[in-house]
Amino acid sequence: MEQRNTLVTSATVKTGRATVDAAHSQSASHEPKTTGVLVLLTAKPGVTREQVMRIMPAEIRATVRLYLDGTIRQWYSRGDGKGVVFILDSKDATEAHAVMDGLPLSAEDLMDHEFIPIGPLMPLGTLLGGAPQQK
Repeated sequence: MEQRNTLVTSATVKTGRATVDAAHSQSASHEPKTTGVLVLLTAKPGVTREQVMRIMPAEIRATVRLYLDGTIRQWYSRGDGKGVVFILDSKDATEAHAVMDGLPLSAEDLMDHEFIPIGPLMPLGTLLGGAPQQK
């Protein structure tokens, strides 16, 4: 560990570039700002494709409405074929949960959800000479 730190310091001195210690990149005074919520949806264990497809037309109409409304910013199918990924314009996971609960597949209790608040990569502020200003 000591040798690794020496190499990083030596490389920093030679290149003149600043380094950011990932463990200290988010200080208590600069809490991450949530600007959206990533939602991972997968069918619950035991749910059949037929159950999902029976409700899919209503699910598609509801998600298109949310997209056109600006609530769903982006949506993707998972590369493994096991569900979808939404990026919602939500202030927190609670708000995103309420949005998802209003969709037909969730109302039928067929889907599992994982909610991950997302926001700006705050360490990028070091490129500007400090942390970016919070609004």
